[in-house]
Formats: sequence, structure tokens, C-alpha cells
Amino acid sequence: MLLNGSAERIPVRKETAMLECVTRETYDNIKSPRVLNSHIYFRMLPEDFIKQRCKIVHVLRNPKDVAVSFYNHHFKILEYEYNGKWENYIHRFINGQVDYGSLFDYTLDWENVIQHHPDYPIHVIRYEDMKEDSIKETRRLARFLNVKADDRLIQNISEACNFDRMKQDKDSIDKEIADEWRDQQLGMYRKGQVGDWKNWFTVAQNELFDAVSAKKMKNSKVQFKYTL
Repeated sequence: MLLNGSAERIPVRKETAMLECVTRETYDNIKSPRVLNSHIYFRMLPEDFIKQRCKIVHVLRNPKDVAVSFYNHHFKILEYEYNGKWENYIHRFINGQVDYGSLFDYTLDWENVIQHHPDYPIHVIRYEDMKEDSIKETRRLARFLNVKADDRLIQNISEACNFDRMKQDKDSIDKEIADEWRDQQLGMYRKGQVGDWKNWFTVAQNELFDAVSAKKMKNSKVQFKYTL
């Protein structure tokens, strides 16, 4: 929206521009400047991407809410063929036995990249900060992208990217693939809340998670925000 200078939503699925999912031919047919998305590590990005110093927006979210979101993602998308319970899944998540491995290792790897490549254009944004003050974060992103955006555009984009609005739009786009979801209930956008993990974690699970997190992230400067 910032690059287009308009808060009008583009009705496409993110998989159509996801590094892990599409072919070179598909990339070549995407209009420049291309907005791509991915969950992969920096070292796995195409060499040309790095050489041309393509800008990266690195989004962080607290790992407890990620764990809950990922569980619902795996459980509800039929392709995963996953029927496990939360009390079992949480251990898989902690041990990195999920897509892309350990979130702790992933976060540390990107932190290391940012620390050792201070001149590379990487913009870090936290999901929780977007929820707390979307106007501020949209303005920060506009500066990083070096695009002009007046207060009205920032306001309109902030409203258009409200979670409820996005969920409504996403469900409208995805309704044609409803049969890919359990009970045909679309769920790519679920709650979008900060702190929903409290409705899932038991005291014991939370203590275990905190212990693992403290050990894994002991030398990290990344500060996760678990509540607002």
C-alpha cells in the first residue's frame, strides 16, 4: 500500500509471491518493485537478492503467541494431516520440530545477521508494536522504504490493515480454497491478539517455555513482548 500510494487492498494470496512457493518464471512476471515474502534464513536468500541489497522487513512476534498460532495453523490445514493435541504440540514447538525449525534459533540467526551487517537495509518491526500503535509503525516503515506518505495515507493504511478488516478480506479471497481447511472453516487469520497464549498455556507449560527461552536467548538483546 505504501509503495502504491493507496490504501486499496490488492486481492491476491501471499503464496503467489512467497520465495519458498513459486517459480523463477512467476517472479519475473511480478511487477517491479516486487514485494516478496518468506520465512527462510538470510543465508538461504538468492545471491542476487543480497548483491542488489534488496530491502528486508523483518517481523518479530513473541514465541508464545507464535506457538499457539502455529498449532492452529497445523491443526486446521488438512495438508498437514495433523490431529495432535496442544499439550503434545507445545513440546514439538519448543524442540523446533516444526516448519523452519526452532523459532529461537531463527531469531538468533537473524539477530546475528543484523549485528554483523549493520550497513544492510533491514527494518525490524514487532507484531506487538503494530498492534499497539499502527500509525507509528506504518510511518516508520514508510521512512525505511523511502516513500512519501502524508498523514491521511498513513491513517488510511492503518485502518485498512486493522486485523478484523484484513481477516474479512482474507476470508473473501480464500473462500475458493475452503475445502483445504478442516470443516471448511477458513483460519489463516484467527484472532490476531497479543497475549492469547494465556488461554492455552498451563502453568507448567509456561514455566518450561520460560526456562527454555531463558537458556536459548541468554546472550540475545531481543526483547519479546508477551502482553500489551
